[in-house]
Amino acid sequence: MPDTPLRLLIAASGTGGHLFPAIATAEKLVQANFEIEWLGVPDRLETTLVAQANYPLHTVSMGGLQGRLGLGTLRRLGQFTKAIFQVRRLLKQGQFHGVFTTGGYIAAPAIIAARSLGLPTVLHESNALPGKVTRWLSLWCTVVALGFEAASSSLPKARSVVVGTPVRSQFLVPPVDGLADLEIPDHVPLIVVVGGSQGAVAVNQLVRAAAPAWFEAGAWVFHQTGSNDPDVDTLSHPQYIHRPFYDNMASLM
Repeated sequence: MPDTPLRLLIAASGTGGHLFPAIATAEKLVQANFEIEWLGVPDRLETTLVAQANYPLHTVSMGGLQGRLGLGTLRRLGQFTKAIFQVRRLLKQGQFHGVFTTGGYIAAPAIIAARSLGLPTVLHESNALPGKVTRWLSLWCTVVALGFEAASSSLPKARSVVVGTPVRSQFLVPPVDGLADLEIPDHVPLIVVVGGSQGAVAVNQLVRAAAPAWFEAGAWVFHQTGSNDPDVDTLSHPQYIHRPFYDNMASLM
């Protein structure tokens, strides 16, 4: 444990898949005497979750670079370049010692800015099959931490180490009255369906098709639909509970 706190900028944005492993990592790093600040995008999920975790949040406006070439591409490239310089200025002014990221759009300007300043960068990849962004960014990173050993075959030129996927502390202690806020009775069969923090149309459709059989069997269903589900109100039943997003998943385990 360092005597003088090390200042770390965590870049994680947009989805639970990016944010929750980063939050779990931050919990442990704070215990190891790190000072944590966060880099995200305005009006995304991190504006809620990072505030709840009490980390200072800095935001830069940007999106992905995918799509057809055109004026929109030039605008996104300009936005991306601006984001790199904004993060670079943040890292210098904040006297950060390094960057940790879990991938996604925000990872690119964070990693490039950090490397331009000679700062170490760690990228955590939770998936067994890394996406295009991770495969490209891995070449810029000091080390890539992997959730699955299988991912290393997709990153042959990166320095990688298998660490697993960080788990938040709430999953490591028995829940106390965890289902009280959902009004789910104790000792009933419970089916939990999660299509990610943004939801998944195919998963949502499958749940609604299968739900009558589950109800008939006596099961209760908790369904995280995502915030953009157009059919969210098409299923109503006393044993069916849906939320666009639910951050206390440990209580459902």
